[in-house]
Amino acid sequence: MDRLVAMKQFATVVETGSFSAAARRLNMGQPAVSKAIANLEEYLGVRLLTRTTRAQHLTEAGQRYYERARVVLDEADEAESAAREAATSLAGRLRLAAPPTYAALHMLPRLSEFLDKHPDLSIDLILDEIARLHYFHISEYLSRC
Repeated sequence: MDRLVAMKQFATVVETGSFSAAARRLNMGQPAVSKAIANLEEYLGVRLLTRTTRAQHLTEAGQRYYERARVVLDEADEAESAAREAATSLAGRLRLAAPPTYAALHMLPRLSEFLDKHPDLSIDLILDEIARLHYFHISEYLSRC
């Protein structure tokens, strides 16, 4: 049993108020959700929900488990978000070389916004007339930013 998946299924049942609504939200069949909760209860060795034909209610153990499971699920969501952000962010050192005039007209006005998007990036800007050789590569790069 994947305990994180089981926690999510249980939390969804609690938050939606029914196995049917949880099944719809989770894109699962209602019997599969019911079986997953039964398996979780068996694994934990405790009843989490008392069920009647019309509703279900949390037991004391179910309330405690839900509160802690919600924290774990929220932390897992934050960890996933942090990992995704790290994958889309630039970090490290970027060395750019450009003629002074080109840098003043085209690069410097955009650097502040670029660095705001990538706070873990540092830029070394080399202003030199010899950098004209790199003019076209830098121009193409900055036009995409």
